[in-house]
Amino acid sequence: MKRDFEQAQNLPSVECLTFDLEKTLPLPRIPANIAFYKRQLWFYNSGIHSASNDTGLCYVWVEKEAGRGAQEVRWCLIKYINQKLKPTAEHLILWSDCCGGQNRNIKIVLMMKAVLSSHPTLKTISFRFLESGHTFLPNDTDFSKIETALKHHQSVYTPEEYINIIKT
Repeated sequence: MKRDFEQAQNLPSVECLTFDLEKTLPLPRIPANIAFYKRQLWFYNSGIHSASNDTGLCYVWVEKEAGRGAQEVRWCLIKYINQKLKPTAEHLILWSDCCGGQNRNIKIVLMMKAVLSSHPTLKTISFRFLESGHTFLPNDTDFSKIETALKHHQSVYTPEEYINIIKT
């Protein structure tokens, strides 16, 4: 992964992305114990981290809008590739953990095949997966920063509040 990151930073034709889902965040997020035993709405965050500019981007939604599976991960990747991928990218390298339900499945592969055939500059897409037990991605650092910011907010009642915390 380190070698792929260096290539993405030094070669304009290479982009390396890591992607992962953050642990689910409850809505509302309140310090009262009673909320733990009640049915809560879950807030989801799919992170995509670019190696070329070392920045993370979050795509968020609540469980009433969608779930946490391959379809949602696929949507986030397509949106990133169509809107944020550097225009000189010819070779895309994707790193993720080995979660079969979200990342390592036929839906993601077929989506990337469609992206490859329709994208104006991409020539190759490579999938790479971390070994089980060694699954630390740059996204985990991004998620850690969000968790640290959440420690300063005892209560979160709306998705917009989570989004503002993520932005900071």
